Formats: sequence, structure tokens, C-alpha cells
Amino acid sequence: MTFLRRISRWFHGRLCRTIGHYGMLFTCAVLGGIVGCGDDGDSSAVPLVAVVSAMPAELAPLVARAEVKQVITIDRWRFRRATLAGQEVVLLVTGIGTANASSATRRLLERFAVRGLVVSGVAGSSLPIGDVIVPQAWRLPDGSTFSVSPGWYAIASRLAGRSVPLDRCTEIPDRPEQPPVCLDRIPVVRTLGLGLTTDRFGNQPLNCQPNGGDVFGCDVDSEPLAQGGTENFSPRMLARETTDQVVAEDMETAAIAREAARAGVPFIAFRGVSDGAADPLGLPGFPAQFFTYYRLAARNAANVTVAFLERL
Repeated sequence: MTFLRRISRWFHGRLCRTIGHYGMLFTCAVLGGIVGCGDDGDSSAVPLVAVVSAMPAELAPLVARAEVKQVITIDRWRFRRATLAGQEVVLLVTGIGTANASSATRRLLERFAVRGLVVSGVAGSSLPIGDVIVPQAWRLPDGSTFSVSPGWYAIASRLAGRSVPLDRCTEIPDRPEQPPVCLDRIPVVRTLGLGLTTDRFGNQPLNCQPNGGDVFGCDVDSEPLAQGGTENFSPRMLARETTDQVVAEDMETAAIAREAARAGVPFIAFRGVSDGAADPLGLPGFPAQFFTYYRLAARNAANVTVAFLERL
């Protein structure tokens, strides 16, 4: 490769990552004949929508609907280039917690030309289980608050209510021999309020486990959780602290939003309620509700994510 081509490639990659959404579109179009956007030329020259989840269970319904074209492993993460709901996307399991979310999102934004970030996953809430919450802003424990792009939020607001079909019945993940449990109501999409991201791990990464299943595993094809394997993951580490001031609580979204803000790209989060109100089984909150309803909540969040992408 000539010196001029190396310089052009470096310069183009830097521009594609830093000048923002609209500038990125123009620069990639003009320089695309020389090299593709990204660090090593095999990233898409067309800016992608990044769709990220913390756990395999959250991303799995989206991977199942996507046409995956390429899987790229960088460090400990697997990035799936795909088409989903008519959009060119990159799909990623970040891992649980703020440290994992920050590191994975930073790597994503360094490596790919991204025009926006969509978070699809579950959350705790005082609202009913199965509903999908779309907060207007997300806050970190230090008070830093990140607002959703107004344009994207306007699209999401048109999905509120019952315009998106949502599941009300689910298998119980750790008791597959039992009949499904069904909610007493039809879940809805709610666009409102503030989301809170908490840090349960002192800004240290919670390492995924190869046999951690669809909660603690490393990717959507992780082996099922070994019998007794949950002893390595104390429920106290993941306990919720929901309050009346927030409509959804998780451990990743605001950390992802912070990285998006630094990169100048819009973000939005769709969080299905895994532990909250209107539990037909009357379980005592987290973690009992979470481990019963997380797949239902993840599927519902994925349904709304797809509906959003179709309208983007």
C-alpha cells in the first residue's frame, strides 16, 4: 500500500468516527471510492445503526430476525453486521454492568461508522411486568443525565400504547417442565420519564461465563447455565433500588448514552419490564421476578426495537 493511500485511509477513518451523523454521511460518500469507513477497511462505508444489549437473552430475539452477514470478534466481543427491519445494523452483547457497557460501546464506536445507538433489553420498574418503557432521558449515579434524540423519541412516541403486538405469556426459564405463565393484562409501550442506570460492581466488569446461559453467558450461543451455576452470581449483587422518581432502572443504558454523547450520535433505549407490578404469580420482586419474566421482557423490547427500526 502506498504512503498516500495509508494517509488517506487513516484520515478517512478518523473523519468517519468523529464528525457526527450528517458529516459522516457526506464524508463517506465522497471518500468511499478510496477506502471504507473504519479502522481496517472491512467495516461498512454506510453508517450503521448499532443495536446493543447487555445479556444474550436480550439480543437473541433480534439476532433471530436479522440477516447476519458477518461476525467480527474484537477483544472479547462479537460484532454482527446484519440487516434488520430494513436497516443496516451492527448487533452486540456488551456484557452486564456499566464498565462492560462503556468499554464495549467505546470499542464499537472506534471500529464502526455508526449513525445511532439503540439499546434493547430489560429493566426493573414500578410499572407492570411486560410493558416496554422508553424514558426521555437516562441518569448515571453521579447525576450525569443524557437525553434521547428528540427526532428518535418522536418516532418512538408514535409506537406508544398497543400499536406494537407484545407477548403476555412466557415459559419459566429455569422450570421448562411447567406450563407457561400469562400476565392478566396486555402489555403496552410507554414513552415517559427518567431512566436510572446504577453501578453494582464498583465500575469493575462482571465477567461473562462460557456456560452462563442467556443471562450470564458471553453471546447468544452460550451454553446453558450449568446446574448450580448461579452460586457464582449472588442476587444481592444485582438487587434493584427502584424509586418513585424513575420509571425504569438498569445497569447499562446511561453508560452507553454517555459514549454516544461523546461520539455525537443519537441514542434511544427500549426496556421491557422484567420485575415490576402486576405479577400474576405474586413473586417477591427482584430477583425472583427477573428470573421468571426476563425472556418475556426481552422479547417485548425486541418487538418494539424492530418496530422502531422499520420507521427509522
